[in-house]
Amino acid sequence: MGGQPPLQQQQQQQQQNFQSAPPAAMGGGISQGSSRYPNPTPQTTTQQGYQQTPQQQENVGGVGARTYPQYPGTTSSAPQQQQPQYGGGQPQQQQQHYQQGMPSSGYNPPQAPHSLNQGFQRYGPQPTPQSAASKIDPSQIPRPRHDSHADRTIFDTRNPQTGAPMHPPGATSNFMARDVGNANPRFIRSTTSTIPNQSDLLQTSGMPLAVFVNPLATLKNDEVQVPIVDNGGMGPVRCLRCKAYVNPGMRWVDHFRFACNFCAHLSECPREYACALGSDGKRQDWMQRPELCRGSVEYMAPEEYMVRAPMRPSYFFVIDASPSAVQSGVTVSACEVISRTLDNIQGGDTASVGIATFDGTVHFYAIRGDDENNNASNENQENEKPTTSNGATKTPKMLIVPDVDDPYAPLPKDLLVNLNKNKETLKTLLKQIPEMFANSRPSAVASGAAIKSAIDALKYKGGKVMLFLGSMCSGGWGKLEVRTHSGNVEKEPLKIMKPAEKCYQDCATEAAEYQIGIDIFVCGSQPVDLATLGVLTRTTGGTLYRYPNFNVQLDFAQLLNDVRWNFLRPQGMEAVMRVRASQGLGVAEYGGYFCKRTPTDVDLPVLDGEKSIMVNLRYEDKLVDGAEAYVQCALLYTTMTGERRIRVHTLALPVTSVLGTLFRNADLDAQTCFMVRKAANTLLGGKHTIAAAKDAALAQCVSSLYAYRKYCASNNASGQLILPEALKTLPLYTIGMYKSNGLRSEASADDRANWLFRMLKSDPSETTPSVYPRLFPLHFILEDDGFQANQKQRHDDGDQAASITDSFPPFPPCQWLSAEKLDGDGLYLLEDGGEMLVWVGRNYPQDRLKEVFGVDTVDQLDARRSMLPPNLPNERNKRMNAFINSMRKARSGYLRMRILKRNDAMETLFYNRLIEDRSVAGMSYVEFLCHVHRLIQNKFT
Repeated sequence: MGGQPPLQQQQQQQQQNFQSAPPAAMGGGISQGSSRYPNPTPQTTTQQGYQQTPQQQENVGGVGARTYPQYPGTTSSAPQQQQPQYGGGQPQQQQQHYQQGMPSSGYNPPQAPHSLNQGFQRYGPQPTPQSAASKIDPSQIPRPRHDSHADRTIFDTRNPQTGAPMHPPGATSNFMARDVGNANPRFIRSTTSTIPNQSDLLQTSGMPLAVFVNPLATLKNDEVQVPIVDNGGMGPVRCLRCKAYVNPGMRWVDHFRFACNFCAHLSECPREYACALGSDGKRQDWMQRPELCRGSVEYMAPEEYMVRAPMRPSYFFVIDASPSAVQSGVTVSACEVISRTLDNIQGGDTASVGIATFDGTVHFYAIRGDDENNNASNENQENEKPTTSNGATKTPKMLIVPDVDDPYAPLPKDLLVNLNKNKETLKTLLKQIPEMFANSRPSAVASGAAIKSAIDALKYKGGKVMLFLGSMCSGGWGKLEVRTHSGNVEKEPLKIMKPAEKCYQDCATEAAEYQIGIDIFVCGSQPVDLATLGVLTRTTGGTLYRYPNFNVQLDFAQLLNDVRWNFLRPQGMEAVMRVRASQGLGVAEYGGYFCKRTPTDVDLPVLDGEKSIMVNLRYEDKLVDGAEAYVQCALLYTTMTGERRIRVHTLALPVTSVLGTLFRNADLDAQTCFMVRKAANTLLGGKHTIAAAKDAALAQCVSSLYAYRKYCASNNASGQLILPEALKTLPLYTIGMYKSNGLRSEASADDRANWLFRMLKSDPSETTPSVYPRLFPLHFILEDDGFQANQKQRHDDGDQAASITDSFPPFPPCQWLSAEKLDGDGLYLLEDGGEMLVWVGRNYPQDRLKEVFGVDTVDQLDARRSMLPPNLPNERNKRMNAFINSMRKARSGYLRMRILKRNDAMETLFYNRLIEDRSVAGMSYVEFLCHVHRLIQNKFT
């Protein structure tokens, strides 16, 4: 693909058959709630159960209503409604990125006990709200339920009897989806699975309308993969007007004509695609064609969807070799990790690799061999060193770029070599690099110049830059300086969240034009200005990894597994995506990691199964009550094996005019994700305050609960806080977001930026645990009585999890996120989807310490040095290691783990995540519920 022009010069031709009319501009907004503080004595009531029938009575408060809890003092005896648990799980065949010997996962955490201790008053509010909060029983307020021994849910995307779309399980629940004509919610999930018939109804509900699209999402190992359809030169069948792809919702009127379910146009299919209709009005071949019976399908793209040959996978590794990186172990760790994971790179014989290092200058390594991918010019060949029998040079030639202010790539076509033919030479070079720079003199760090020149080296073919960084760019192109926020962090715009230098955004846009993605692995202990570096990953579809206070002993395993999974995960290259909506709806705005150069499409130089794109929808006309609305995502991309494909996901949503039905089918995880992403996007612009982001989230929460209280609840007593069952923990997740690293006023700039960028790419299943982590009492599962009790409960319940996972311990009951639930002689693990914190009580038994951790006293534990308990020859240690490994396998990424102890300086990391307690980050959960209730009451007045 030598000499290919940038993306914007190819786009019209490449996407000629991929586009449709652009949508109108986005509209709408969120109303603000009151901030007054009256003194009611509220009650909390939820409406029980999901309903999947589109038509419901307008007043639904009397159907399954209950008081939960009564204020003050009285409690409800009604059973608590099941809430999905956290956890996921990756396909078994894609778990090679985890350490050898790790058991598979899939256990569901058991039900948390409800005879929980009180005592929240020690974290009580100021005198004004205390009278209401002090009367609330903390054991009766809504919390997520983690069902660890429940049978795995089998979810059919359409009702087998009626064919109606089904309300999906929670994004964090343990389910296996079967695509029976509607897309798997792992691929596309809406904030509500029943859509309002008009904008006025949506505005009244106070809920957002958006879908989260993860086109390459990883499926569970027992879920059917997306079928591949090859129609040859005919290509996919599409509507002739709006270009929507044929799907199960299109109605066939005869053997070759169909009515589009997006624009209602009557189109003709190619003659070779025609088929007679049966007595039921369906095509006789509908079960034989995946595109007519499945919500998700992938087409082999014909030549008309290409303007050139598909890309080949290319990776350029850029390694920090500055003195500080060498001394801290970053350089040797990066080289060792790359060397170990070369075998995991997808692409087979077509993959190419290049290596560069940097300190005060940039160094490239010409490793040309006799391989077809280099295409070196004749004048360069005569200067090459003698080669070995397999074509690789004996000693790579170092090419130094001394001008770091105007960096470039010398001899770009000599810098990338075929991986399979030069693997041993690459490994030898990686082994030598730490020694080459062991005695380097102190110098500036030219990481910006290294990135810029690596992009230059990939321009002629596209690919991915993988930067391993130990410290901030301090010299040359893109030089940065440490920035601090002066003034009130809460009430003044966070300007330090805006990129410090415009050249980084320009560089990212240029990389995207040439189909180059950028991954950054930050392994330093000092600030690096992630708010600036993050735009490189966000614009190109890459990933930002961070290992704060990098320690080789502590962090090497995570770095190794992160890089390995980066290569192994589902992914694609040079992608373009468009989302279409049926008549009456339109796409208002996209949000996530991409480069947007046209009003209707998003460009993705690289895309993987961990990137979710949020699509805000808007109304263009009134919808037909009782009908179905449709959203379709089409992704044109290149696989890692060099095939051009089109992946299509189609989601059907029932239309309703009943507000109660809308609330019963609200998706809590999706709405939480919407709230968090909106806050992240607000703060990363650098123009808004933390207070503004919090106010917007609170307004969304209050508006929805107020609408339900006013229009749907049958109990009109003003002293009650009535919550819809589907959204009953929305206030809890809201205050959890308040206390996250992204919105805490005392968080460092890099901590804040890292959390915000992570949220911008996360799907609902990853967002929920980030705002409300799980807290496990490990001492329960490490004791024989607790282990046997869990196993017996699983057996009594007929749990099938053991057939899905290895026979290792089920998850123990989860605790509230409150210090009141911690016992001084206990052992706890807190997990938020990004890291694990193990807290050891001061009085944890000495004999257990010896068995589990291999130490005699708690004081001998060192959070800065310990990562995993050693593999000791006893049952408790084996259970501990297996439980930790199962937690890691339940997440897409390798969870960093730290071992903490009481009164340790790093204990703050743990207590900051106990969001139900009052702290410097804000009020307690009980106080926040009272606050939300008052704001709802204020809206009535």
